[in-house]
Amino acid sequence: MVDVIIIGAGHNGLVASIVLARAGLDVLVLDHLPWPGGMAGWHVIGGEEVPIGAYVLGLIPNELINELGISIDHYRPDPIAVYVKDGELVRWWRDFNRRIDEFNRWGLGDELRSMWDEISKFHRALRNYLFRTEPPSREELLNDPVLGEFIRVRSRDFLGKYLPREFWDMFIFEPYLDQPAFMVGYYNPINDWYFPAKDGEVGMAVFARELYRAALRSGARVMLGLGVRKIVIEGRKIKGVLTDDGRFIESKAVLSTTSPVNTVLDLVGEEYFDENITNRLRSITVGGAYRVALVSNGAIRLRGELDRYRDSILQLPFGETIIHGNYLIVTGLPTRDELENYVVINWDEVKAFEILTPQDYEKIFRVAGGNLNHLPMFEEFLFDRRPVPGWGYTTPIKGLYIGGAGTWPGGQVTGIPGYNAARKILKDWSKLSD
Repeated sequence: MVDVIIIGAGHNGLVASIVLARAGLDVLVLDHLPWPGGMAGWHVIGGEEVPIGAYVLGLIPNELINELGISIDHYRPDPIAVYVKDGELVRWWRDFNRRIDEFNRWGLGDELRSMWDEISKFHRALRNYLFRTEPPSREELLNDPVLGEFIRVRSRDFLGKYLPREFWDMFIFEPYLDQPAFMVGYYNPINDWYFPAKDGEVGMAVFARELYRAALRSGARVMLGLGVRKIVIEGRKIKGVLTDDGRFIESKAVLSTTSPVNTVLDLVGEEYFDENITNRLRSITVGGAYRVALVSNGAIRLRGELDRYRDSILQLPFGETIIHGNYLIVTGLPTRDELENYVVINWDEVKAFEILTPQDYEKIFRVAGGNLNHLPMFEEFLFDRRPVPGWGYTTPIKGLYIGGAGTWPGGQVTGIPGYNAARKILKDWSKLSD
């Protein structure tokens, strides 16, 4: 028997394993994928390690990285991001005053300054609610003098107060425009996005490997390439897991960092849950992203002035684009002509070309609908409603915990769900050990 089995060696699973193992628990992490990091990891295309999900960091708190003992550098190109608007480039410079000067080209410098001041206040307020074993309720956050306004106001109304419509896509994706402005704040870190780097290597593989090594140093055991087929319940209490190869491993607790939809409906089984819960999870409209990856024999170049900013995060009309050395990633599904309008491609030099659909992500990661956030980041699934009102990081089954992107505070690479779920297990450990 082990103390805790963690399902998923993604970043939240590895974060949780470090916290639990350092507390002296016997921790086993299982993942059917052959690489660590999950959607914050990488896979090899054309001989190159290419990010398969996330490709930048920015929302994971620096104090959490330090606590976990991860040593990474922050590679921030300048400008960090470049947005193509009506044939013009809007550059998001590292220096804030330079950003103001950039927006002054459209007479919007003062407006940007005011908007960013509000976003900065949002993040300072939000930090009071992040590291909690009981997620905050919507009502609690509504009473916060700063966060309350970001919940009451829609994203489109918040952005429209400061900027014309053609600039909104720089700060939020269109599906979130009718959601609370909370999402504008959430997706715009005040310390900016960055690429993890170490010893000359740049990319998410750096972060995933460092996190994996930290988990091993902490004493956790991590088994890659071995997934969980079923969570075994006995008397509404965790008994252990059945692995893909038919082995039964007994444990006192199980922490699932996969989608709550998959955890409840597939790994456990809907017969163990109230019909209202299973109906809620079944009714979720899921939608994942498309991803195009291209690997060339030589460095990938961009057309015109844009090539000066090839290291930046590029917001092109067909999707967010990342170029690193000789690989390119687009979150979107451009046609060949659309791609070649901005990228110089010698197709004879292309070593690998890959399109990942939402169905591919669902199959690879066993996540419902291929949703990289596990659940929609919409108001119905935010705060303590994520995934089910009243659950937090627990479930009605004794010893079964959840701690992935489908829990507070939500998607993206934050490490906070895994960290909080682990702390909740430690808080409950005396009862679990009975």
